[in-house]
Amino acid sequence: MTRPSPLQNRPDNPQRQLLVSIHDVMPKTLANIERIMHELEQHELLPVTLLVVPDTGWTAESLQQLRKLVDSGAELAGHGWRHVVENVRGVRHRVHSLLISRDVAEHLALSRPDIRSLVSRCHHWFTERDLPAPELYVPPAWALGKLRRADLDQLPFKQYETLGGIYDVRSRQFRRTPMVGFEADTAFRAVSCRTWNRLNLSWAGTSNPVRIAIHPQDRQLRLAEDLRILLQQGGRALSYRDITFE
Repeated sequence: MTRPSPLQNRPDNPQRQLLVSIHDVMPKTLANIERIMHELEQHELLPVTLLVVPDTGWTAESLQQLRKLVDSGAELAGHGWRHVVENVRGVRHRVHSLLISRDVAEHLALSRPDIRSLVSRCHHWFTERDLPAPELYVPPAWALGKLRRADLDQLPFKQYETLGGIYDVRSRQFRRTPMVGFEADTAFRAVSCRTWNRLNLSWAGTSNPVRIAIHPQDRQLRLAEDLRILLQQGGRALSYRDITFE
């Protein structure tokens, strides 16, 4: 059993700036994502950024559902290609898989040319389906792999998010930005995520935007109450385009 949420005694914070994203947007997760969107609407926390995984069985019907979410206040971002790897390669990938990503960090299993190809293919997928061309790319598990900033400058997205923050191609600046997450299906992950979240909320204070990373199953996992309380405390939702780089 997890402990009571450490967020319970914190006051509402309508001035906190929030970058809200929902990960792993696929046809099979759309029902959960629509429920999360409804909750965000209730708390006036739109816009929200949807991290879309292209090669996951999209049909004309599910694409139409995605377009309706855009009409409701969602912005789109690229999120890998399949969001799964068949083989974990190397010590770094093995450790990352054990502690963070399990089998989803597909960049870590690829060479630089293959990652560049994947990122470009992801961007083209949106335009080929008459969806808004996304500016933001978030690699699965925030793991860019062997990509360098010089690679990012030549790829079609304008911003790239990692665990530490956001890189902006136009300014060639990286902004460190606190992030909280709630994907905890084991006691170890619950403790780890809570510690991470507490540190990042303290770091954010009142002036730094906070990235809230929501996964489709979070409302059924161990930190569901933490997520509910944080959303209830409120804030001012921003688009990733609103972030300044100096």
